[in-house]
Amino acid sequence: MIYLKKSNRILLIIIAVCIVSGGTAFGVLMFTSWSVLPYENTYYYKPETASQIERININSDIGSIQVKYNETPTDYYAQIDLDIQIKGILVEGKSLNDFFYPIIWQNESGKVISFILDAKASTWLTGSISQRVKINLTLRTGVIYDINTLTSTGSISMVTPSNSILNNTKISTSTGSVSLNAGNSTVFLGDVTISTSTGSAALTAIHTNFTHDLVISTSTGSLSLSFSNCAIGKRFIGTVSTGSISFNSFDMKYTVDNPWLLKTSTGSISVNIMQYTEIEANVTGSIQTSTGSINVFYRDNLASVGAEFTGSTSTGSIDYIPVGTGGFIETGSSTSKIITSNDYDSAISKYTFSLSTSTGSIDVNGESL
Repeated sequence: MIYLKKSNRILLIIIAVCIVSGGTAFGVLMFTSWSVLPYENTYYYKPETASQIERININSDIGSIQVKYNETPTDYYAQIDLDIQIKGILVEGKSLNDFFYPIIWQNESGKVISFILDAKASTWLTGSISQRVKINLTLRTGVIYDINTLTSTGSISMVTPSNSILNNTKISTSTGSVSLNAGNSTVFLGDVTISTSTGSAALTAIHTNFTHDLVISTSTGSLSLSFSNCAIGKRFIGTVSTGSISFNSFDMKYTVDNPWLLKTSTGSISVNIMQYTEIEANVTGSIQTSTGSINVFYRDNLASVGAEFTGSTSTGSIDYIPVGTGGFIETGSSTSKIITSNDYDSAISKYTFSLSTSTGSIDVNGESL
């Protein structure tokens, strides 16, 4: 049996009366009980004794989370600005405690710094109440952080300035978009995980060093990845269940032989690789979709760098389209083909990719000098 709060039972009774008596009673209800409840607060963290790595956890049921760094000098290692606005029927006379459990703010030195905002689910059953929740986390430059941000419904965005150093970094939401914009010469000393169940996921990085695993995923939505002069130390994985993937890289470096995976079940995949510097390791990758096309644009100008693409499709064709002087040879059939640069066997570092789709075409546009 489902038990409703008193306010919800009253609302159902009033709605029933409104149905019987007409719109007049509903107008009276709207006028007398509709209201706006604003709430703002700021939370600070300044350790008595600084840790080598400051660990911060943000967890919210509802709302958007923005992570950024200070632009003016500050003594605080972290500042959280909370902005809530609740409006609708039966909000009149209510307080924040009617909609949320007490906010947890753990800011003791030497422990994980935690901010937890937990909504009371039964309060929102009326469907006549809307909310806006914003959580802005400002970090201090020059401090190494371990960041974990999670929201159930809402977007998360994170921006790092130049020369930032972070350890493990995780941004995750169930419903909403997630994005990470890594500034020039940012270094991640631990794993980087970006995920959402329903929504888009995006990563933009310039001269960034990912020393450990880099994993980006969404169940339903697009995946957008852009790297310029970046280094990846371990695995690179980008996955989607339903949606497209766009991958762009310019002069990447890999510190060890690196496996990576781009995969979607339903959707197209676009890969653009421009390599004019040494990659310093071998990259073995898999690019997969069940239903959708795969389009690769590849270009290098070094004899020490080679590339090979092995494609397969059940329904569709595989084509090599020369760019400039070409520099690739193709062998096989229209549904199973190997496309290899002329310098692949003699190259010091190699890109080796398998491309597969069940229903869709595969195009490799390439030049290797």
